[in-house]
Amino acid sequence: MAQKQALVLSCLGVYRLLQVPPQLRHIPKVPLWPLIRSYLSGEVEEQRVRRLVLPFAKRMNTDVVVVFCLGDWMVQVLEPKLGRQLLENPVVRKQPQPDGMLLWRLIGRNNVFMSDGEMWKRQSRIMHDALRQTTPIDKFTSLARTTFSLIGDGGRVRWSDYTHRYTLDAVGTTVIGYDFEALAKPHGSFVRRYHDVMNAIANPPYVVFPSLERWLPRHSVRAMVDSFVEDFCKILQEKRNNPGNDVITYMFQEPEMTEVEYRDNSIVTFIGGHDTTAGALSTTIYFLAKYPEVQERLRKEVISVLGNEEPRIEHFSKTPYLNAVIRESLRYNTPTNITVPRISDEPLRIGGYVIPPGTAIALHMGAAHHNESAWESPDRWNPDRWLDEKKLDQTNWVSFGHGPRRCPARNFSLYEQRVLISMLLREYRLSLPEDSIHRDTLKNAFTAFALSLPENLDIDFVKIA
Repeated sequence: MAQKQALVLSCLGVYRLLQVPPQLRHIPKVPLWPLIRSYLSGEVEEQRVRRLVLPFAKRMNTDVVVVFCLGDWMVQVLEPKLGRQLLENPVVRKQPQPDGMLLWRLIGRNNVFMSDGEMWKRQSRIMHDALRQTTPIDKFTSLARTTFSLIGDGGRVRWSDYTHRYTLDAVGTTVIGYDFEALAKPHGSFVRRYHDVMNAIANPPYVVFPSLERWLPRHSVRAMVDSFVEDFCKILQEKRNNPGNDVITYMFQEPEMTEVEYRDNSIVTFIGGHDTTAGALSTTIYFLAKYPEVQERLRKEVISVLGNEEPRIEHFSKTPYLNAVIRESLRYNTPTNITVPRISDEPLRIGGYVIPPGTAIALHMGAAHHNESAWESPDRWNPDRWLDEKKLDQTNWVSFGHGPRRCPARNFSLYEQRVLISMLLREYRLSLPEDSIHRDTLKNAFTAFALSLPENLDIDFVKIA
């Protein structure tokens, strides 16, 4: 009898979970079962939003929808100006995330990415101050040279692997002050363990239903996460004993930050600081390899501005086409698809709908970048759109977020990309293999962060004599 009652209660719980809350039924709901099938199949976020969410929103003539996401219903904003209205509203704050999800166990909650209120203000100031003190163009240049030494005279290269190694060493040496040697030792212990942890966390059923961590806990994955965090803390202790010219050293000089804040900010910077830029670099090189006429046009600009000189910051104010190519790649394959959900203690009016207090609401940046109301031919990769400022509303570009909580490392990432791409085009010609899995369209890997990371991207390199 007790077992039957438990089964009935479980079924009722699942039924209620899958029903849109009454207070949200006035907002168009993306059909549930196609979403569930998409999640469980491992379909990546950017494909799902273009295949299911945006077509549904277009049929319903709306830029605000209710979506089942991360085991609950949330409101998603699909248009950049409405997103700006949301993110710049002073009454909204980050939604506290559930305890069970291993992603939060890894990155913590006391960091500039997840915190709110006075803690966020303090951490944001420290992060901005630290990043302003260093734009390590010389380090990016050195790492680019190391990358070219590995490519050698050319041939087929797993470029999506190289970008991760380049960006990991960039964030390691300049932000954390620790050399992970990802370029020199791609199968090194720490690098391998990081990828093992992220792959283990990104199990589709557990991403779709985070409460599974309570019902069917993955003890071995928890142990992997805890061991990785423990070893990362050892790196931080080594950094404290050997300070240098890096962001973490600057953070250690702030007496107001706690040990937990040091740890959480270092880990989230480590993850966010290299994965997103790696994805962006893979995307840009993919399109340059696919469109040789764009590649040649960009190469001419780079050579005309840089010549044989090492890159300097002032060079990139004279490379409008390079900047356009990078911005268009960041739009087309937005590195981070969705913001951390917000909530408000007051009703919000977004896009003609009243959002009740306590409702999770997020800007879907990937959808905003492919919304036909904001962009002409959004599914076409077209760098030229950025060269006519009179026709383009650049406030629709939200790759680094909007408002005061925009990514603090956006300039760091942009210069990191400019340096590698400009130097690469002087050294090599690029092409996409005929048998590439990306021949028709760019394919991303499934991740727990809903990041856009091209998967198994091979590029053919030919050394320029």
